[in-house]
Amino acid sequence: MFKRPLFQGTALAVALALGATVSGCGTPQATTQNSLTTNSSAASAISYPMTVKDDMGNTVTLKHQPMHIVSGSEGTDEILVSLVPKSRIALVTTMASNPEYSNVVAQVKGIPAWSGDDPEQALAVHPDLVLEAGYVTKTVLNQLHQAGVPMYVFSLNDFNSIADIERNILTVGRLVGEPAKANEVVANMKQDIAQIEGAVQGQPRPTVLDYGSYGYTAGRDTTVDDIIRDAGGVNVAHILNGWQKITDEQIVKWNPDVIIDSSDDAAFLKKLASDPALQSVTAVREHHLYAINSADISSVSQYVVRAVYDVAKVLHPTAHLKAPKVMA
Repeated sequence: MFKRPLFQGTALAVALALGATVSGCGTPQATTQNSLTTNSSAASAISYPMTVKDDMGNTVTLKHQPMHIVSGSEGTDEILVSLVPKSRIALVTTMASNPEYSNVVAQVKGIPAWSGDDPEQALAVHPDLVLEAGYVTKTVLNQLHQAGVPMYVFSLNDFNSIADIERNILTVGRLVGEPAKANEVVANMKQDIAQIEGAVQGQPRPTVLDYGSYGYTAGRDTTVDDIIRDAGGVNVAHILNGWQKITDEQIVKWNPDVIIDSSDDAAFLKKLASDPALQSVTAVREHHLYAINSADISSVSQYVVRAVYDVAKVLHPTAHLKAPKVMA
């Protein structure tokens, strides 16, 4: 998801993202791969006018390099500020200024915020590019389309892995005419993750459960699954597809060594610690219940590497881990 807030994570992610995916019984949305990442000729040079297909199969035409960009997701908020100056960003989401979910509070200071549910507010800044996510209501998308605003919509299926995040960064970079910067951001991500993986290599790999108060866990095809793996752990819920609701009985059966949750939901971990039904679970019995910074674990931008580092620290406290230097 462009997830946790747009994008994924634990508590808030489930609230925002699962509303769009679980209610659909887990059926993947039909998508069209964007031509910015699948067409080699399009990827080799940036020129305007530019006509591409977004991830929903819609044609997007940019007459010139975008200079009044509207970001409709917290993920694109974080990506944009690393690629273009503030003067080119007309609106960011209200989430961008909330430190509980945003890694770019300082960078977006002074940029007007958009709740995302009022298309008139977006139209009022005369955008020449709107970056949106597939979970946005059709009313908003339709009104922006009808107004003739160039709008690139990312599919919900575009936020299920760290590889998806890297691809999205490259896509935004090409749309805004900054492919070199986008390539640099992605290269930096890969380097940071490789350093973390190297630091935990050879260490025992504890079993991990990501679990929050909404009752959902992250299975395979989620960024959290990638985070746990890259941090040197084994996701016990990997056998599940996507975000799934689980029971106490399932947790007891899996018997994870470690349980993680986002910091905005930390009070739930205290409840787990005293839950009579879970006292036989290793993570509960040995007090291996950890709150991971919610802005990191929910990120669907380059800042996801911080989540890999955060989780690696609790799984391998004696490893020589180097804090990632995210390009911002």
